[in-house]
Amino acid sequence: MAFPRISAPAFALAPVAALMAALVAVPQPSLAQYPPTEPPAAEVAAARNCLCLQRAVSDRRFELDVRQGLFEKSVQDVQSLEREVAQTRPTVDVANPQQVDAFRSLLARADAARAHYERVAVPEQQQAVQRYNAAVEQLNAACQGRSFSTYAWDRASRDLSCPR
Repeated sequence: MAFPRISAPAFALAPVAALMAALVAVPQPSLAQYPPTEPPAAEVAAARNCLCLQRAVSDRRFELDVRQGLFEKSVQDVQSLEREVAQTRPTVDVANPQQVDAFRSLLARADAARAHYERVAVPEQQQAVQRYNAAVEQLNAACQGRSFSTYAWDRASRDLSCPR
């Protein structure tokens, strides 16, 4: 069974069309025109603190990577010189003063490399690890499990200035 088609007189639709045209013609504010509500100052401050702590962790990580490279270089220097000493020792002619002096010089360089490793490279590496771990602990204590609104993150990062 088909339903009969009903046609409305043109004058009956005129008021509806006029109303629709009026609604379209009236400027409507879009949601994008309204600024988001300003996030609470405490949330912005907490977000800023977390951003600064993240930056500190990143800085400490960079420092740790640099120290790790220097540490590895020091280890390689010590190992290389110790290998050279081990290879050279059996071939030194103790009756030849030039060979003895050269070997003593090699021993002095090996001793200096080991002293640098023990007194500089190891302590600096350990301090860099401690500073990195402390920064991570601080970040986790202050920010782990916290969530911030996008508005708070944006506001906090706009003029971010962190203490060094």
